[in-house]
Amino acid sequence: MTGGTMRTAPARRRPAIGIERVLRMDPATGVARHADAGYETAIGCARADGLDLPRK
Repeated sequence: MTGGTMRTAPARRRPAIGIERVLRMDPATGVARHADAGYETAIGCARADGLDLPRK
């Protein structure tokens, strides 16, 4: 798990949406950074998961 992201997980629906976003976006940021660096595996993963990467 990467540092810098912290959120509590209450049982209500609306906060659960926030948890879902954190759990998706924190790892997605790592994939995007590696894809930006040119790693083919990360580029393929980003495409497969539908991440919107900036074009160079």
